[in-house]
Formats: sequence, structure tokens, C-alpha cells
Amino acid sequence: MNLLRPLAIVLFASFGWAQTASITAVGEASFSASPDLARVDIGVVTQAANAQDATVQNATQASAVITALQGLLGSNASIKTISYSVSPVYNNPPAGQNPSIVAYMVSNVVEVTISDLTQTGKVIDTAIQSGANRVQGISFDLQDRNPLIAQALKAAATRARSQADAIASGLNVHTGSVLHATESVSSPGPVYAGIAATSTPIQTGQITVQASVTVEVAITQ
Repeated sequence: MNLLRPLAIVLFASFGWAQTASITAVGEASFSASPDLARVDIGVVTQAANAQDATVQNATQASAVITALQGLLGSNASIKTISYSVSPVYNNPPAGQNPSIVAYMVSNVVEVTISDLTQTGKVIDTAIQSGANRVQGISFDLQDRNPLIAQALKAAATRARSQADAIASGLNVHTGSVLHATESVSSPGPVYAGIAATSTPIQTGQITVQASVTVEVAITQ
């Protein structure tokens, strides 16, 4: 999908001795594509009276989750740890008393990267069924944004030149060579999806790239 939108066009014409008469015009294009990459962040959080017990429980539970995910996606699945922490849990004492440690919490979050987006819901379900108790989030992206960016830049440049030619026609002059061109690309990060219940339905959304090209074109008679 693409959206071409004209921007306000500014005419700069200088007829001084040392300057070349020119027209400056701006073109903008926006292209979208369906993502072909998903990242699912899955966590295991455990709590015990002491740090060692919480750590051992977490390791056992997290290992079971990773094994189950490898069973679903294959032994070469892209699974990596992105966060691990051990922290004390304090009580909430009455006013005037100091808090004390009542337990320890261990959190282990792994990121699962998949290119088969039909597996996204299955990854969540498998992880939860095997012991995961936190889903940090899901993001969708493109493995390579460069083709989409190039497409948007080409369309924006074509639009900018067309705008310059239209202005020249209205002034009863002709356009010559391009004297200068600049570009700007807005390529937002991954699209994040909401998380539903188990047997999770996932909507991937679209990845959108916006490009703007400014051209300065010489005026000829």
C-alpha cells in the first residue's frame, strides 16, 4: 500500500547576477508492508524464602520452557536471554518500623525470534503451558527494510520532480537539471501487538516507511 501526499511547495527564484533561477519542490511518499519477523519476550518469575531456592526453581522452570519452545520451533530456534535479575522482596511494615526481607524474586526473560508468523500464538501458548508466567510483549518487524525505504524514496523523488515541473508550467518556464536534492526517511521501530488469552490470536499490523525528498531544479526559458 502506498500513499502519495503533496506537501506545500515553495518557489525560490533568484535572478541575480551570481545565482541560477531555480524551483524548490517537496514530494512525500508512504509505503507499508506486512511484517515477516516476530519477537516474543517470555519470562519466568519465581519467588522463594532465600535467593538460592528462588534461583534453582527459576532455572528448572526456565529450562522446561526453553526445551518446550525448541520442541515446537526446532533445536536451532532463535532463543536468547535478554533479562535476568535476582532481587529481594520486602514486607510492608507499620509506620515507624523498618522493612525487612521476606523473600527473593528471580526473573528470567528470553526473546524468541521467528520468521513464520503463524507460530506466534503457538509460541505463547507453549511457553505458558510449560511454565512461563510472564509475556513481556510481542513485536513485529521486517527482516530487511531497505527495499521498502528505496521504494518510498523513489516515489517521493518522482513526486517532487513532478511538482517542480507543474510549478514551472504555471510560470511559463521549463525545468532543467536537478541542482540539489535532499531526503528524509521516517522508519519507525517494530509494531507491538496486544496479548490476549491462551490460544492466543495475534494481529500483526503493518510496517510503514515514510520518505520525503526535496529537489532544487534549475529554470530554463
